[in-house]
Amino acid sequence: MGRAGVDLRSWLKSLQASYRIILICIFGFILALLGLRLLGTYADTYVATALYRSIPSDLAPVFYWVATAGDLIWIPLVFWLYVLRKDNHEWTSSLVLAVAMVTAMVLTDLLKTAFNLPRPFQLPALGIVARGEIPTNPGFPSGHTTNAFTVATVIWSRYATWRAPFVALAIATGVSMIILGLHFPSDVIGGAFLGIFCSTFVLGLAKLRPSK
Repeated sequence: MGRAGVDLRSWLKSLQASYRIILICIFGFILALLGLRLLGTYADTYVATALYRSIPSDLAPVFYWVATAGDLIWIPLVFWLYVLRKDNHEWTSSLVLAVAMVTAMVLTDLLKTAFNLPRPFQLPALGIVARGEIPTNPGFPSGHTTNAFTVATVIWSRYATWRAPFVALAIATGVSMIILGLHFPSDVIGGAFLGIFCSTFVLGLAKLRPSK
């Protein structure tokens, strides 16, 4: 298939180039799944319940909009970088971000289906009611958090001056999902590591493929 074929060698080189970060992400993801969700259930549910009860329901819309911003900010960001900016660096950034987001969303859906773990509001014993929305898909990992950390990692790599606000938004997104009763801490931690993994992988490909 020549140049139109699947370039698996670049995939492998991308993983090798950032193997330390990749290994940390894999270890963190497994630790969130096994250490908190499956083996450390008490700690996971305790933190989820404590955060949920620490915020009155009247403030739930604020956290809902924070989580929504973290989940969807990549859409206007890709448009702005690709359509409204003139520099090649911005065009490349838009492509990297778009590919990283597609990768993150596909992996998130696959992992949710594979693990099929419940959300806090789906466990009556916890006394948690979903705030803002009632999602029907499984809980682990958190898709909103994955998306937010995917964006934050791309921005961290390519725009140093934007690092702080995007990292803050990513963290706030994860915390908001717990406060809304939609995720356990393990879901959020797993999503954070998954987002970093996807962005790191795609950023590695972007460094390898311009010369092809």
